[in-house]
Amino acid sequence: MRRAGGRGGKGAGQAAPFKETGPAGHRGRMRARVLTSGAASLADYEIVEMLLFIGVPRRDTKPLAKALLNRFGSLGALLSASPDGLREAGLSERAAAALGLPAAVAECLSRPDPLTRTPMRDWDAVLAYCDTRLADAPPGQLRVLFLDSINHIIADEAVDDGGGGAPELTQRHILLRALDLHATALVGIRMAPNWPPPVAMIEGDAVLMQAISYHAQNLSLTVQDHVFLRRGQWLSLRQQRRL
Repeated sequence: MRRAGGRGGKGAGQAAPFKETGPAGHRGRMRARVLTSGAASLADYEIVEMLLFIGVPRRDTKPLAKALLNRFGSLGALLSASPDGLREAGLSERAAAALGLPAAVAECLSRPDPLTRTPMRDWDAVLAYCDTRLADAPPGQLRVLFLDSINHIIADEAVDDGGGGAPELTQRHILLRALDLHATALVGIRMAPNWPPPVAMIEGDAVLMQAISYHAQNLSLTVQDHVFLRRGQWLSLRQQRRL
């Protein structure tokens, strides 16, 4: 008489497979650990392991991570190694690219971002920005500075207004772009082709910006001003009480 669960049978006593065995279970536990305790809880080789998860999808990466640290001498040296050096260590293109991610991200974070760091708190700041950043903008070009809630520039973009012939499309484009950027304010800038700006240009831009300002109220968006610029000279629709 065979006991339940014995070899060759499917009785209730048969052992069930472990839920978390092999690389998949190990990776799940490490991800959970990072979520609960943060990346600082990981040892250097575990950081390398997790990066290798991207490039080595179905293999235990712990031995490889430790071997790479031994070869390069430290975590910093490994993560700053060249792609050629990583490939010479036996890594695939995919795994080498994964280990190159931290250095690439660090380089991006170290770059100054003049737009998001430029505050537009007053007229002097606006004019100083235009003098330095827009000095080479082509005459006649329409630009928009999109600002956040503390008047820092999110984006500075040229707008194709079709020579002023399609104000409804231009208005729609600017408002939709402000929504996409989560902007809370904007400043319009027209690079005047001559000075003073042509009356028709002033009138056309005044109508455009008034329409944008009207609809912007429903979007929690403020039109701060619209400025005509040429070689240090400027004219403000706000100061002319046209906005």
